[in-house]
Amino acid sequence: MQTRLVVPSEEGKDPASTFRTNQRPLSLKFMQIFLMFLVVGLCFSIIGLYTTKFNAVRNIMPIAPSIINVRLEDVSDIKSWIKPPTNLLHNMNDTELFWRASFVPRIKKYPFKRVPKIAFMFLTKGPLPLAPLWEKFFKGHEGLYSIYVHPHPAYNGKFSPSSVFYRRQIPSQ
Repeated sequence: MQTRLVVPSEEGKDPASTFRTNQRPLSLKFMQIFLMFLVVGLCFSIIGLYTTKFNAVRNIMPIAPSIINVRLEDVSDIKSWIKPPTNLLHNMNDTELFWRASFVPRIKKYPFKRVPKIAFMFLTKGPLPLAPLWEKFFKGHEGLYSIYVHPHPAYNGKFSPSSVFYRRQIPSQ
């Protein structure tokens, strides 16, 4: 950008012919130094990332064996794993429940007929919404599903013994 420098007319110069520039172009030397520091900084960043990824993580985080105490005293035979319990109260903590839920059998042939099931969990604050409609939905398909009702701890649902929801409540712990 150029600006005009106004000079008094008594010096004998025409004010229209005098110009001065306010900008200095970036010197080539400055650009070379800046790019050199940029490249060196980038190289150090990449090297730092790789050394942290491969070396520091192993040194900082100790490798401890997995500690999962699984209580197998109530598991006496294979039938306790196949048939769901009649009472959903248990003494397992969340880690033990997760272990049991993620158990994958590695057996090729089972000593019983396997029937695939679908699990339904109803999370409610109070009475089960549309309970009569769900009763009709499940009617005639016994043995093909498992039902769990997880209500608010203050709610105590009363279902008739003929209902599919009878004794299927999971208590909050």
